[in-house]
Formats: sequence, C-alpha cells, structure tokens
Amino acid sequence: MYARNVSLRIKPGKLSEFNRALDQDVLPILRRQAGFREQITFAMAGDVEIMAISLWDSKEQAEAYHASDFPKVLKAVEGLLDGTPKVQNLKVIQSTLQHAGSESGMAGSGASAAGNGREMSSANESKEVAQNKEIARRFMEECWNKGDTRAMRDLIAEKCRYHDPAFPGVENIEQHITAIRNAFPDLTFTTEDMIGERNEVVVHWTVRGTQRGPFLGVPPTNRACTVSGTSITRVEGGKIVEHWADWNVLTLMQQLGVAAAPGANEKAVTR
Repeated sequence: MYARNVSLRIKPGKLSEFNRALDQDVLPILRRQAGFREQITFAMAGDVEIMAISLWDSKEQAEAYHASDFPKVLKAVEGLLDGTPKVQNLKVIQSTLQHAGSESGMAGSGASAAGNGREMSSANESKEVAQNKEIARRFMEECWNKGDTRAMRDLIAEKCRYHDPAFPGVENIEQHITAIRNAFPDLTFTTEDMIGERNEVVVHWTVRGTQRGPFLGVPPTNRACTVSGTSITRVEGGKIVEHWADWNVLTLMQQLGVAAAPGANEKAVTR
C-alpha cells in the first residue's frame, strides 16, 4: 500500500468552501482512479493549514494519478489556496485497510486472515458503491443538467431500460433527455439526498425549469416550475443498465396552468 500526503494552506474563512470543493470536485476525481482506497483530510492552525492523506494500492497507481489528474484537483481548488501545495510520498508499512502480513512476512491465524478478508471485501464493496453513486451524480449533472451527449454514451448502457410513468415506452434515453431539455432549456436537477446499496443508487431530487417548448402536448407557457421526485439507478460494469423515476406529474401540470389544483378535501395524486 502507498500513501500521498498533500500539505497546503487555504485563505482565511474558506474552510467551508474548501470542504464543498472536496465533496463536489476532488473526491469524484479520486474515486475514478485505479487503485484509490481512501482519503482523510485534516484542518489545523486556525482552519487554514490543511493536510490530506490518500491511500493507494500501489506506488505506480498513485504516481499515475499525480501525472494525469492531480492537476485537475489543483485547478478545482486554486481560488481557495494560499501558496503552492506540497506533496510527500510515503510507503505504508501498516494499516487496518492493508491485508495482514503483506509486508511483515508473519503468518497470521486463520481467524485473523478471515477477518482481514472480510475487511477487504467490505472495503471493495464500499468503493464500488462510491463509484456507482458517482455515476448517478454524473447522470444528473452531466446528462440532465448539461445535456452532454458524450456523457450519455459513456454512462448509459446501450440497452438500458427506462421506467417513468409519465413517459411509457422510452427506448432511447439520449433522445428523451434532449426532448425534455428542449421543452425546459434551463432544466436543473438538484440532488437532495443519495443512498447507495450494492449496485443500486437511490436519489431524492428537486428539478426546476421554465417551459419554453412543447411538453406532453402542452404548448410553451413560459412558466417556471419546481418538482421533486425519486429515482433508482442500477449500475453494472460501470454503466447504467436500468433507471426508475417516480414523481408527481399532476404537480407539474398545475404549475403549467393546465390542471386544476385539488380541492380542500382531495388528496394529491402520487406515484
């Protein structure tokens, strides 16, 4: 196992913004790297001194990241930095994430080996869940919010099955997203919560947009709308193979002015 220790200074009062940049920009880059295991980040000295330690399966994988994508990480946080970060490379001689006996040459007991096997399995599963959540995040951000067709081809399997009660029979997701974005050019999804388990990711989201084009037979209304919903994304082999969307189309139609609001004693229709 190998470690990278990055020491840096950030501008005063920028810790919260720096932490958001880690979550939104830096960690997604790290999670895409071969051999990346974990990162822990410390704040010291008045919340301006930062130390970030990342763990890697091998020196070669850590160095490959440094050469290829570490510049992107620096770019993501450059406006928050005070000075140039310093990088220190370290050989890990012991870690709870490391398989027992890999460096010591000492034979562990059968129970110890079994325990470490479970730890390694859990770590691998957690990494897979993190990768699946990143795919779901990119699906929202790059495919829906930006309409990036290259991202659609990278993330969505050719025979992906798409389930949405408001749009039955969708066979080409790229064309579907493009049509929705034509109706709502400023369409923006915000992820409110995300939960990953095995090969599925559940996302609770809120979407906002202004209808500028035809939508479900409704001509342009130029009305701004906000709708919340939940999606489940199933990932296999690094691609989305099935997707379910659950949201209240009646709420949207009411905001577009083409459906009456339910009466005081009526219950809103939900799916």
